[in-house]
Amino acid sequence: MVDGLLKNMKKKALVNQVNLSLLIDVIHKFSQDIISAKTEEEVFKILANEVSQQMDFLDCVIYKVDNHKNILRQVAAYGPSKITNSGFENPLELKFGQGHAGKVAQTGQTLLVDDVTTSKDYFLDVVQAGSELIVPVKIDNVVYAVITSEHPDKYFYKENHKKLLEVITSIAVGALVKIHEAEELGMVKEKLEVVLERKSSDLDMAIETLSTQYSKLKYQHDKQESLFQEVHHRVTNNLQIISSILRLYMNQDDPKSINSLQEVHNRVQAMALIYQNIYKSMEVNMVNINSYLYDLINYLKSSSSGKTVFIEVDVEFDHFGLDVLVPLGLYITEVYYYWLKQLGETNEINLRIKLLKDKGDFSFCFIIEDDEAKPFKEKLDLMEAEDVSSTLISALIEQLEGKFTQGFQDGNFMRLRFNA
Repeated sequence: MVDGLLKNMKKKALVNQVNLSLLIDVIHKFSQDIISAKTEEEVFKILANEVSQQMDFLDCVIYKVDNHKNILRQVAAYGPSKITNSGFENPLELKFGQGHAGKVAQTGQTLLVDDVTTSKDYFLDVVQAGSELIVPVKIDNVVYAVITSEHPDKYFYKENHKKLLEVITSIAVGALVKIHEAEELGMVKEKLEVVLERKSSDLDMAIETLSTQYSKLKYQHDKQESLFQEVHHRVTNNLQIISSILRLYMNQDDPKSINSLQEVHNRVQAMALIYQNIYKSMEVNMVNINSYLYDLINYLKSSSSGKTVFIEVDVEFDHFGLDVLVPLGLYITEVYYYWLKQLGETNEINLRIKLLKDKGDFSFCFIIEDDEAKPFKEKLDLMEAEDVSSTLISALIEQLEGKFTQGFQDGNFMRLRFNA
């Protein structure tokens, strides 16, 4: 009796070993085939065929679940009663709860029916079955599909069939997830390509529009620049003509008239230097203040006959607009010659010119000062004076909206604070 029991145990162990080996072979074969699947349809087709052929099933049907409409649709099948040259015949559409497949779609639990004749949920498809095995295909714990196999014999399906089908189903789920991700990436790629194509088209249109606008603006700019240069060229020429005419009169008139003409000539030359410096500047309506002061001071020193004048310049700005520089240049010219008159007996004069940022209510502070030991005998009387120079200085200060002060502190000084 003991020997018989041992023989049965060995026989059972051998059967289990064979079944395990068979399970491993089936899983391996299915895993190799499923790798090549590129679409969901291919996965379902391989699943239906491989399960049936490897496990000696006579029939296998796969339903895809529509959880929004609560229905199942046949998408793949295996078996002589299912397959034709054009695909599987009589594809069914079940409602949730209809048949064993509809029940599993609801519960998400594997169902093994040994005898379908005793089950009230059995749904007759083509041929009367004896037993049925139904396994859900779940993605993220939601039933995505249902695989079912029927056999004419009762009690055909065993526990190992159930476990093997569940393992194979889990492998299929991995393949489906991978395909879905690839499809989603493909859709994102297509959308990006459409967006990029549209953006590229929009960008091309924008570039074309900007290019056209740039061409028009450049044409207008070149035209305005040419006109501007022509105007300044003519202004400079006209000022030079006026200067030349004044020189002719200065060479012919009496000494008293010559002094008056010289003052007019100096004022004209101060303005002419501004327009000459425009051509040295990168800005159309701006003049480099250092360059202009250098030219103006050299001219003023050259016109100071009989005197040696040293001028030190300190400027905290680079450029000024014409609306400021014209009155400021005339102001410097008038003050310079006023200074020479006040120091008529001095042969050597040291001046300092400063154009600084004002620390008070004004933007700028222009200072002219010397190192003389005595103050001027006469200060500028901007309110009562009737001479041309004082009247012109007063008008220029008003044009600059400035505040003028004059005094003596280790030398004579004149300070003009103004805004631009």
